[in-house]
Amino acid sequence: MIQKFKSNLVELYLKPRVISIAFFAFPYGMMFFLAISTPQIWLKEIGVANTNIGFFALVSIPYVLKFLWAPMVDVVKIPFLHRMGQRRSWLVFIHSSLILGLLALGFSNPTPDNFWLTGFIALALAFLAATQDIIIDAYRIEILDKNQSIPGVSMLIFGYRIGSLVAKAGPLYLAHYFNWTVAYCVMAVLISVGIFTTLLNPEPVHLETKNRSLYQTFLKPLQEFVGRSPLWPFVFLFCVIYRLGDAMINNMASVFYLEIGFTLPQIASVTNVFGICATIVGGFLGAIVVRQLKIYGSLLFCGITHTLSHLLFLLLTAVGNNLYALYGVIAVEHVTGGMSTCAFFVYISRLCRLNFTATQFALLTSLWSLATPLASFSGWLVDCLNSNWASFFWCSVIAALPGLFLIAVIRKYPFGNEGALDQGA
Repeated sequence: MIQKFKSNLVELYLKPRVISIAFFAFPYGMMFFLAISTPQIWLKEIGVANTNIGFFALVSIPYVLKFLWAPMVDVVKIPFLHRMGQRRSWLVFIHSSLILGLLALGFSNPTPDNFWLTGFIALALAFLAATQDIIIDAYRIEILDKNQSIPGVSMLIFGYRIGSLVAKAGPLYLAHYFNWTVAYCVMAVLISVGIFTTLLNPEPVHLETKNRSLYQTFLKPLQEFVGRSPLWPFVFLFCVIYRLGDAMINNMASVFYLEIGFTLPQIASVTNVFGICATIVGGFLGAIVVRQLKIYGSLLFCGITHTLSHLLFLLLTAVGNNLYALYGVIAVEHVTGGMSTCAFFVYISRLCRLNFTATQFALLTSLWSLATPLASFSGWLVDCLNSNWASFFWCSVIAALPGLFLIAVIRKYPFGNEGALDQGA
């Protein structure tokens, strides 16, 4: 039995293309936090008000709108680099652009009264990062066969969380011992992992980009998705609200930790280093749950457990600055978060038609990302509640419930890929 398990593990996870997804996901996982979440801590440290910090989440708008320019990565050729192939040339170009953007953000030097330049650079960086998402997600689906899709999602979460660990904890340590400029310069260097991984991987052989019209690259993928079933509005709504409660907490978590007395190194060590490790475990557990409960059963199970984990923040509001309590809360919240993310990404991967991967997946992840700007009111809500964090966390639980109820409806919408997992629970 053990030998068979090891054999299946090697077969599923240790193939070069599956492993490469983790390396692509490393800079992929860094960028959201470097453009949005980490600057919020920087702004809090220099004295910017909670309301403004909360609204800084609006910088994530490019993640919501990325489907509008997703067809561009299929048809626009990058000068000088296009001989590498359409996907690979875009990967090299976008990672190089991200390096320059991070350097600019590091030298932006925000102050409590003048942090708008930092916000503008972060917005531009979010645009580049959203484009990076389009390319990597499409590339992952295109180079992995059906048997590799679930392990591929697990490796995506693994690499993403390692990248987010580096992006969340690394700058805090570097800013504490050096300064924020040094922190962002180091992060810029690490983005080059995406370039080296691209050079070691092939171009998808089936990708056709010649003479594609606007209809073929943008309208046809949307028409196919909408025409598949009249239930498509419920699928779109589900993608938006499935993680709304989680987005509310993520938007203000660092502010909460600082207000109850935790230091930057403690936040980096517990919520980032330890928390990311817990999320990685959750990602692999999520893959097991998907195989056992199928896609819709796993969406429901993982969604419920993750929503219940939000209640543990009530414990933290009661005990305050208690490092052991923080470890416990972060362990449960991040494991269940990794599980729900894995189930969701397997689900939306199976919704996409292979010929329309870039546009359809970008659309679905844009809707997924919409939860972040929707949660930008979180800072305002905390101020309206006079920093009554217990009430805020109850609000986050309530916000998560509609997404769970929608699972009963979206299970009737057909998948895009033939041979997908049984849609039953």
